[in-house]
Amino acid sequence: KISTMVNKKKFEHLIFSTGILLIASTLPTSGFQLGSNSPFKVTKRSGPLTPLSTDEWAGEVASNTEDGRIRGCMISPDGETEFTIRIDGEEADLGKFGVAIYRKLTSDAKRQQFQGFRPGTIPPHLLPTYKAFAMDEVAREAILEAMQQNNIRPFENAREEMEIKEISIPPRKSKKKKGGKKKKGAAIIEAEEDAAPAWLTFDTMKEALKAGWEPGESFSFVATSCRGQKLKDIDTEASESLAALKNE
Repeated sequence: KISTMVNKKKFEHLIFSTGILLIASTLPTSGFQLGSNSPFKVTKRSGPLTPLSTDEWAGEVASNTEDGRIRGCMISPDGETEFTIRIDGEEADLGKFGVAIYRKLTSDAKRQQFQGFRPGTIPPHLLPTYKAFAMDEVAREAILEAMQQNNIRPFENAREEMEIKEISIPPRKSKKKKGGKKKKGAAIIEAEEDAAPAWLTFDTMKEALKAGWEPGESFSFVATSCRGQKLKDIDTEASESLAALKNE
């Protein structure tokens, strides 16, 4: 029974991954790119990131800080060239980036002709796969950007080799049931509970999407097996050089 359950999970993961790849293979390959190994064709970034509106977005991770850095990023070394990176969705606010990717995907898809559908119409069954692709691209590009901002040069296959897990999404809005009058004490307790609802955490993106994540919402996640070369900071190198001169 355990073996059957494991095989079933592997099969579901394969179907999920294959769906994303199929969507990527049908997308136009001009004028849009995120990274060197992304299925999109992208313009190389230069300089710090700046906040962008979805209308002028050109492939960058939208930043929520003045200096262009991603807030809410924590990097833990697992070795000389391997790192675990945590992105706090509440701090990083990747919502603008996600919705920009999704709009670009659907905009390009509307230019294609799907059999049995009017021009400009996307088959509804394809929309979940577009959302999955957008979420995956946001996570991987955010990790690559976080690595570069922390003086870690990603290896050539870093994008494909990193593993995304522990995805947390904002709490879902629940419909309040109509009821009679409540006592003061009960009302205060209910208000405290509704004040800061906890984010929902899932093992995989597929589960997070099934729970209702939508492009435009931020999300937290952990990326393991992030491989790259840690570069020395210029200030650190200068300090080390001065210290060496003093010792001489």
